Amino acid sequence: MRVEDRAAMSLLVSMLRNEQQGQEYQVKLLRKTMDAQQQTGEQLVQMIEDAGKTLDIRA
Repeated sequence: MRVEDRAAMSLLVSMLRNEQQGQEYQVKLLRKTMDAQQQTGEQLVQMIEDAGKTLDIRA
């Protein structure tokens, strides 16, 4: 393999690694966002259930 070919291949590998790292970061960020949304949803459900219990007690 020629030196130019190796340099081009090395550059391509480097670019692909950078792209992969960027995608891995985005996946981690998306997972954190989804976890936060799920937690918020669960808290909202709990608040609604608690409010319903309060209404049942008053009725």
